[in-house]
Amino acid sequence: MKTDLDRDQMMMIVERARHQRSIAAGDLIASGTHRALHTLARWTDRFLHALLMSPTARQ
Repeated sequence: MKTDLDRDQMMMIVERARHQRSIAAGDLIASGTHRALHTLARWTDRFLHALLMSPTARQ
């Protein structure tokens, strides 16, 4: 298969693709971290609410 692109053009395309893949991986990591922290905060809030609202909690 022959292309009309020279080596520099192909390298530029590959570099751009790598950059976009890196950005996508960073977005995935950021959204996963955000989701995990949100879930942890929700569980902590529920636990503390149950603990502090329990009938055996000191007044």
